[in-house]
Amino acid sequence: MQKRSVFFAIALLAGLLNPLVAQAQSTAQYPDIRAFGTSPQWLTTKVYIEGAPDIDVKDKYPGVVGISMWDPERNRYEFFYTDTGLSKYDQGGGGYFMVTGDRKTHILVPDKGPHRSIVRRLEVLNNQEFTYSREVPRDMVQTNENVRIYVVHAPYTGPIKTTPTH
Repeated sequence: MQKRSVFFAIALLAGLLNPLVAQAQSTAQYPDIRAFGTSPQWLTTKVYIEGAPDIDVKDKYPGVVGISMWDPERNRYEFFYTDTGLSKYDQGGGGYFMVTGDRKTHILVPDKGPHRSIVRRLEVLNNQEFTYSREVPRDMVQTNENVRIYVVHAPYTGPIKTTPTH
């Protein structure tokens, strides 16, 4: 009888502690969507192809390079040119975004432009870095084979000030 009491006490204690440990671990390993709001602007700092993280290929993928603004309260985004600060909204550079419940997928739904949605794998998201990856044609030439590119952003602190148009 005493063995059962000890067993049940241990089982109860393990059951009470296990959810606490599981919750503490699960929140630390996933990006937090609120990190988008930690900087008013994010700048593309690097683009690289999977397997070659030391080679920056921003010049071959200009469509993914720019300054971006994210509003996690409204789930809105807008992209801007780095040289002028003008909006890319009319070319599909603005709309709604969402992060899936497992916090692994970042989906853009542009208000305008040729794409209905763009699905990206969320690699890093914190207050110092935002990195996503997605498959695109090599060098953005439609007839080339697809490659996975990684697009790295950091909070932008330069002189260009952007203003959301929508």
